[in-house]
Amino acid sequence: METATEIVANETEIKQAMTALKLDGWIDDLLDEIELNRRLKSSLEQADRGETYPIEELKKQVMEKFTNGYYKRCLK
Repeated sequence: METATEIVANETEIKQAMTALKLDGWIDDLLDEIELNRRLKSSLEQADRGETYPIEELKKQVMEKFTNGYYKRCLK
């Protein structure tokens, strides 16, 4: 697993390389894709180890947030 310092260093290097290649407009998309892949890899590793989250518990938490108006506050 990479440390926060390594990730920041990699982002800096990526930004510099993309700028040098005149691909500035794609920097954010590329960094988002890298982060998504990192999170997916982590999630799959957790699932392989049996570290899952029951869907019933997730449903319960989401319904509680709806009931309490959490999502309405997020939209403001």
